[in-house]
Amino acid sequence: MDYKAATGKWIDDYTEEIIGVSKRIHAEPELGHQEFKASKLLVEELEKHGFEVKLGVAGMKTAFIARKGDGSPKIGILAEYDCLPGLGHACGHNLIAASALGAAVGLGEIIDELCATVIVYGTPAEEGVVQNAGGKVIMIDEIKEADVSMMIHAGPSWGSYSTTNARESFLVEFHGKSSHAGAAPEKGVNALEGVILTFQGINALRQHINRDIRIHGIIKHGGDSPNTIPDYASAHLYVRAPSMPMLDETYGRVKAIIKGAELATGATSKVSQVANTYANKIPNKVLSNLFRENVGLGGTDYPKELTPKKSGASTDFGNVSQEMPALSGYINIGDVTLHSPNGTEMTCTPRAHEAMIIGAKALAYTAIDLITDSDVLENVKEEHRKRLEEQD
Repeated sequence: MDYKAATGKWIDDYTEEIIGVSKRIHAEPELGHQEFKASKLLVEELEKHGFEVKLGVAGMKTAFIARKGDGSPKIGILAEYDCLPGLGHACGHNLIAASALGAAVGLGEIIDELCATVIVYGTPAEEGVVQNAGGKVIMIDEIKEADVSMMIHAGPSWGSYSTTNARESFLVEFHGKSSHAGAAPEKGVNALEGVILTFQGINALRQHINRDIRIHGIIKHGGDSPNTIPDYASAHLYVRAPSMPMLDETYGRVKAIIKGAELATGATSKVSQVANTYANKIPNKVLSNLFRENVGLGGTDYPKELTPKKSGASTDFGNVSQEMPALSGYINIGDVTLHSPNGTEMTCTPRAHEAMIIGAKALAYTAIDLITDSDVLENVKEEHRKRLEEQD
């Protein structure tokens, strides 16, 4: 049997439904850990195609695991389906979810002949903007069952050989003392000044850190009226760095700045984690080349990637890549700026859906390569082992 041809035909026959799932998720965006409609839709489709589903994984109501087959190797395909506040699906998680569905259904139709297992991991809350974000971190013990994990992501170009930054997402709160800002300012302790001094300290720190490190954030609360000294102020901050040691060092320096702002203002400070810690993503050139070749089977060629592309972004897929060989394939949906209104529009166009189907096929074809050629799978695993050693 020509496994790739058979899988490709299944995906072709299922294309209308895959695109329909993408459109429905895009039309009804849900924040992390609240993706009840999206997860239900995906689960129903997977069950319809013979997948055995487990719900509420790792205590998360919108997480699931769907499996088909009973052999080795075990191929993990990851789905994301949360949105961004105020922007909806400006990061294209509707495309990630629907492509995972398409790849899994196509592969699932021949998985018994392959004597392998395909596992779909429904992972909530990838965007680090809600409390306890990072579904892949929370369910990492379950994901580790797979030999290799894969997913796609929207972007302005094709690719897959890339790194991402490790990240901390945290809330900084200052508590002071309110007073009349005009009549008795000396009786107040300005919590907002603590936040302002924190940002000023971070601006100074940026001159003395690695150029690939990112520190950014927003002021969430700065007081209630201009004639009252704010007794409470808060900011949501991110620290991103190319490696976990660099992240830990920089995060420590930011916390020292916060402590300095506390001492300077007399306000008290508190730092609390918002999202789980995201690790840096480890690239895998063997996997990336496989994905590129399989994208080419759909008539889409892109230049060979000689060195990993550095991304300033972060993802909990990085934590997955620390545990096993992992592929995040980028699909070209046009001149898109993710996390913007343009991103919301561009992730639900005919071009985006065409690229999504090509990406779904490439994931399934790459899985077939790993299943049918033990040498290729071993080469993928060996590269992962070497990169882990280099990282240490």
